[in-house]
Amino acid sequence: MRQIMIDMMAALMPFMKLPVFWLGAPALIIGAGLLALKLGLMPFKTPVGHSKWISAVIAGRLAAVTGLTITSWILIALGIFYIGCQALGYFLGMTPTINFGDPKKFEFITYEFWKVGAVFLVPGLIFYLFRKSRA
Repeated sequence: MRQIMIDMMAALMPFMKLPVFWLGAPALIIGAGLLALKLGLMPFKTPVGHSKWISAVIAGRLAAVTGLTITSWILIALGIFYIGCQALGYFLGMTPTINFGDPKKFEFITYEFWKVGAVFLVPGLIFYLFRKSRA
């Protein structure tokens, strides 16, 4: 059973960087923009005395709340996934890392999975906490 798990982990290593990591990076960027919109840090505010803009501001805030909910769950799931993979790797006697360098040029810039998981989990929790708060 242990050898089957090691083989599965070795087979999944190429998929850890591109498809899974590049799903989380846009979620971080989109979530940061939506949090700035939700907190009113974006210059999208109601002009004084113009009631026709109020519906646009309300729609923007509602989109920010919905978007923050979705991006927070994506980031939390990815963070738990990477931290779980790190724990499973330690259980199997391996040290799982992601190489952000170019192996063809013998560049090895490696980071442990828990660090990548923390980069996704902490902002995901922050976005989750701010999703329903008043701005």
